[in-house]
Amino acid sequence: MGDAALERIAKNDTIFREANEHIRAKADEYQVEIERIPFLCECPREDCTELVPLTIPEYSRVRANASHFFTLPDHADAERPLGTVIRREGTYVIVEKDASLAES
Repeated sequence: MGDAALERIAKNDTIFREANEHIRAKADEYQVEIERIPFLCECPREDCTELVPLTIPEYSRVRANASHFFTLPDHADAERPLGTVIRREGTYVIVEKDASLAES
């Protein structure tokens, strides 16, 4: 994978994480009473506009580690070589991304 692709993935990670943090903040602010909140899939696919429904506790567990991201199960292959699936949950997977690859 070339430097441009790694840079794009790192940029997408930042954009989607910030957007999802905004979604979480608004859910908290408005005290949303739905069980699962639609967050943006954090995969590196350029054309991805999919949503990953998570509870607030699920979202918080993923965010507890800065190198962890969530994607749809069928998007997990797009994570290589920058990320590795470390856990599979029913409707999503948790990916650990190696930020040092994007920096090189």
